[in-house]
Amino acid sequence: MNEIDRIVEIGIDALKNASKVHDELEDKGLEPVQMNDHGDCSLVGDIEAEKAVIETFRASGIPLRIVSEEHGQVDLSDDPQFLAVLDGLDGTSVYKEARGKKRYGTMFGVFSSLDPVYDDYIFSGIMELSNKLLYYSVKNEGCHLLRDGDIVQIGCSAVSELVDAAIHVDEFFDADRGSTFIHDTYLAKLDGHDFINENSSAIRYVDLVEGQADLVLECTRKGNLEIAVAFGLVTEAGGVIVTKDGVSIGNKKYLLLGQDKYIPVISASNIELAKKLIDEICP
Repeated sequence: MNEIDRIVEIGIDALKNASKVHDELEDKGLEPVQMNDHGDCSLVGDIEAEKAVIETFRASGIPLRIVSEEHGQVDLSDDPQFLAVLDGLDGTSVYKEARGKKRYGTMFGVFSSLDPVYDDYIFSGIMELSNKLLYYSVKNEGCHLLRDGDIVQIGCSAVSELVDAAIHVDEFFDADRGSTFIHDTYLAKLDGHDFINENSSAIRYVDLVEGQADLVLECTRKGNLEIAVAFGLVTEAGGVIVTKDGVSIGNKKYLLLGQDKYIPVISASNIELAKKLIDEICP
């Protein structure tokens, strides 16, 4: 087995281990621990889900540098070769409100170098923790759902008209940051449209790649861990992730794009729908 195949195999195992830890913690996972680098209060569940992924890869010997929400940068060897991104529990507020009942997930992805562009993804995965659904993609091999031991290939919808689109908007962004950025960029310009309310990027993106939603409207923030994982999934599912000029983020450097400012990021089931959304918000 070559190193890429090992990364994929261990990536799947790591996400399964995060799910196992989530279940074993039960209510202990809700206990607060510390403030992280982004100013959010980390819970035991956040910390331990990340540890499960990190330790799975540490045991493998694969030379990763992991950038994570709770642990910061972790080098698993003296000479790391691959960059990985990790959010142990995306949707912490949902987890606190309804652990094991509502939807949130662990997000993890691996790139082929330490200074990748988004299109350098090798493996991208989201474990939807409450429902034990593992969504993952492998470069040039499509997007898949692993459920109860069965693997099925999944893909974005064919919806290309804005009026027909099911739209996720990160409406919680503004309230969390005392901002009006999402409102001014999207909501104020999409009057009359209905939106899906999920306070977890992980869930927004799995809905997109499974065809349950057609647009995800967010922006760069907090190291873009979620967008970095989502790019491989959305691309392999047939969708696109673009900036407000309609250009894919695929050739953008992960470590540079929007690391110090908010930039609108539009994920869509196809480029036609993305362009129609852009025409609406950028008249």
